[in-house]
Amino acid sequence: MKKTFLIALFAMSALQIIAQSSIQYFRNDTIPVTRLGDTLPNPWAGGLNFCQFSSIDLNLDGKDDLFIFDRSGDRMSTYINEGSTGQIKYKHAPQYLSAFPNLSGWAILRDYNCDGKADIFTFGAGPMGGIDVYENTSSITNGLQFQLKVHLVKANMTPNSTNFYDDIKITSVDVPAIRDIDGDNDLDILTFDVGGTTVEWFRNMSVEVSGNCDSIIYTLETRCWGEFTENTLNASVTLNTPCAPPPIMDAENQLRAERHAGSCMECIFSDGDGDPDLLVGDISNAHVTYLRNGANAASAVMDNSDALYPSYDTTVFMNIFTCPYRADVNNDGFEDLIFSPNASSTVENYRSCWLYLNNGTNDSMVADFQQRNFLQDGMIEVGEGAVPRFHDYDNDGDLDLFVGNYGYYSSSGIYPSKIALYKNVGNFNAPSFQWVTDDFASLHANAYNIISPIPTFADLDGDGDKDMLVGDFTGKLHFFRKDPGPADNFVLAGPNYQSIDVGNNAAPQLIDVDRDGKVDLLIGEQSGNVNYYRNTSATSTAAFTLVTNNFGGIDVQAPSFITGYSVPCMYDNNGSYVLLVGSERGFIYRYDNIDANLSGNFTLTDSTYLTAREGMRVAPWANYINGDTIIDIVIGNYSGGVAIYTGDLISSVTEFSNQEIPTLVPYPNPATNSIQLSGWSRETQFPVTVQIFNAAGMVIDEQNLINREQSLNTSAYSAGYYFASVRDKNAQSATFRFVIAESDER
Repeated sequence: MKKTFLIALFAMSALQIIAQSSIQYFRNDTIPVTRLGDTLPNPWAGGLNFCQFSSIDLNLDGKDDLFIFDRSGDRMSTYINEGSTGQIKYKHAPQYLSAFPNLSGWAILRDYNCDGKADIFTFGAGPMGGIDVYENTSSITNGLQFQLKVHLVKANMTPNSTNFYDDIKITSVDVPAIRDIDGDNDLDILTFDVGGTTVEWFRNMSVEVSGNCDSIIYTLETRCWGEFTENTLNASVTLNTPCAPPPIMDAENQLRAERHAGSCMECIFSDGDGDPDLLVGDISNAHVTYLRNGANAASAVMDNSDALYPSYDTTVFMNIFTCPYRADVNNDGFEDLIFSPNASSTVENYRSCWLYLNNGTNDSMVADFQQRNFLQDGMIEVGEGAVPRFHDYDNDGDLDLFVGNYGYYSSSGIYPSKIALYKNVGNFNAPSFQWVTDDFASLHANAYNIISPIPTFADLDGDGDKDMLVGDFTGKLHFFRKDPGPADNFVLAGPNYQSIDVGNNAAPQLIDVDRDGKVDLLIGEQSGNVNYYRNTSATSTAAFTLVTNNFGGIDVQAPSFITGYSVPCMYDNNGSYVLLVGSERGFIYRYDNIDANLSGNFTLTDSTYLTAREGMRVAPWANYINGDTIIDIVIGNYSGGVAIYTGDLISSVTEFSNQEIPTLVPYPNPATNSIQLSGWSRETQFPVTVQIFNAAGMVIDEQNLINREQSLNTSAYSAGYYFASVRDKNAQSATFRFVIAESDER
């Protein structure tokens, strides 16, 4: 019964279980948002920047849905296809994300074993890059599941000589074409060679060897598929370049080879002759180059090119590194094209998903331009670096939404940084947000040159209304006085406010930290620490004095990282302060033991709070937004969007966990080989039984702990999210969550 209950919990929409006071947090996509009279279909989807698109049947209904991998923080998102024939309609469905392993670099979904289920091909961390393959083992009974099939796919590099096997080397910035090249139904791989001039064809020999397409058996068929070369400096293509005999390679020469900067490819069928043609993107190319295959499937020779594809329609153009992806978006049976940059910055970010519908057939594709912001137009999308804040700016009793950003892409290289405002046109019990402006207080229009504005609100001048303090990229603050008149009448009255400078990326919060009735100031920064400035003014005009730049001993800078990008949010939780801190890696840290301990180190109760997979540089903010007495949490991320998690009291959780054992805290979290538990009560009777559940809610392990000092052995667990149930011999119980991190030693 307990197992059934847990599976039901995980089946809910992105359910996040918090083992305190029986509160559960849900990813809430139901709060309406409108823009210019249109209701956004996926307002809280979290934004999209630099995306790779793949088709997959997520809910096993026989219909292809969408999986998107965003290079902004290796962020994944999933969308259920609700469209009918000829209709484009996708619903954000984050509940499926927990089934996916942690992925990085690139991720392409293809059915390698012909079972009708899309598997995962992704970057594998080898000496010079590589490919990992995860098999889709989903079933109606168990739902969406994946398991690692091959780590670092190898190929016979010299099939005609020494039979030297080595990893297929694809870097984290390349995107290979993984398609059936020779028409035998197994998946081949096309990727540029280590020099970046010719395309290597790794032929899958599964059908040839076993008669089936269910294996991963690769051999290097040719180092110059299509007989063309690409210029590594300007991405121009030279046709009719015959192949030279492949060199005899050994391990030493393979490791010495230098890798090119980055390329991407996709196969299409454009001229009705049955052989695959090629679309090529490159890190030095703002366009995509089309190459027509004038020979056949097995022996390709490119005889025509279009450097401004599609030159017969709107040419795709995205500054640098434009990459193509095939998917049937409108359910007409013909695969369409989506283009998005494969860069990580300095390229289109809020109009970066260009959709072209196929007005031809799958054998003769005709790309018809539709829009530059596929899916992005249906969500809160502020370019790069969303930082949300709630504040009742119009004094109507409900909270409005402000979203600062790093910036919207501009070809000038100087990103317009702004603060977007979404006014709450609902009420305190039933919020509903309406877009008002992308440039609140005219920060950009007035040319204040405030980069990456992060707002916070409080009365700083003693006139009874709440002013706005804005942190910026340079680590400084700017005071905007709220003047009489319209609700948005904020005037810049104090640039470089009180000469406060925390270095880079000031993320301020105004709050009465010491509870003396005067508003104080917390500031996160690029280094990952939190600064505490106390209001020492004897008047109603605030005057801030630095107390410490190591508030609470907080440091969210991860090992091997040189930056942390801390974003603090302190809130009162039933009379006690709680502090959430966002970080560069995407984890939210939760601290308590704050009151009466302002000069000490706070207690880190969770380093993966909500286990939210929202991407990089997450920015949490906590408020009561839906009329109940439970804090809700909004999270911004570097993909330019926001997500809302609303909290609910669930009485039935007491059947699963009586909480007679206090909340157990796993350490370290994320972990690798072992976990130590703290928080045992004196009444806990050992030994205790610990059941481990994977993200799909299935029991994967059971261990017995004979005393408080014994650790859980997690060395056999793959990277990902887990849930544990602890029960002692008196049936007292507790629950906790933990993450197993990637490790080179695992």
